[in-house]
Amino acid sequence: MEAFPTSVADEWKQLKLSGLDVEGRFSPNLGCFLVPWAGRLVLCDAGIGPGPNAYLGGLRGHLPEALASHGVTPDQIAAVVFTHLHMDHIGWATSLDSTGQRVASFPDADYFVAAPEMTFWATGATGARAHHREAFETIFRPLERLGHLVPVTHGEPILAGLSLISTPGHTPGHSSIRFEQGDQCMVVAGDIFHCPGQVERPDWHHRADMDPDQARITRKTFIKQAASEHWLIAAGHFRDGLQSGHISAKNDGFRFEPLNATANRKTTAIQQGRLQ
Repeated sequence: MEAFPTSVADEWKQLKLSGLDVEGRFSPNLGCFLVPWAGRLVLCDAGIGPGPNAYLGGLRGHLPEALASHGVTPDQIAAVVFTHLHMDHIGWATSLDSTGQRVASFPDADYFVAAPEMTFWATGATGARAHHREAFETIFRPLERLGHLVPVTHGEPILAGLSLISTPGHTPGHSSIRFEQGDQCMVVAGDIFHCPGQVERPDWHHRADMDPDQARITRKTFIKQAASEHWLIAAGHFRDGLQSGHISAKNDGFRFEPLNATANRKTTAIQQGRLQ
């Protein structure tokens, strides 16, 4: 399969949960998560933007409409937290106003990103594809001038119980977003995974992983800790109905076990995750 160059065709059929569609195709979502936290609304990643996105075949995003369907307006978002700065995760970070100038799409929010990730992109992003570099310069970098950007170190509190954890490989400064309350923990995984099959076959890297070897190490470490500590995992690229669940240890390895359909309520551009 083109998206997972080290995967083996026959092994896809042996997986307990591949995450492929009914026709055996890789059909990823390009969503983000809205999390009510500490009396505020936190947006995790910012989708693909309004489009049309040439790289994605003219695809358009619908985040404002999706927020409205939850009764949320952009000025109610208190924090936007990024797992990494690829094009499909930063698209709504800024928008064009009536004069054609870039403005923050969420005017009352601070935008948080891991400092190593910001440094990588701000210093040329060697090895990154051109469409990602262009999106960073056009869409994301204006946040510095606008005064909304807050680079943070891994483990530094963003809000009480909310922090970034280092999960490099997909990009050099890739992070996952950890929400912790008592003995409960929800982690927005970012692009550690692109489909549930990678939980069972963590050696299968995605073609967009910038450092495939590091991505494999990160994925295996993440899987073990998530299973051991019973994390609730939110995975934005998993297809409909599979976006949230737990990783369980089995005799033959690990497996992703999605929550039921009610817990996976989703619109086109946004999912809402919360600790129960």
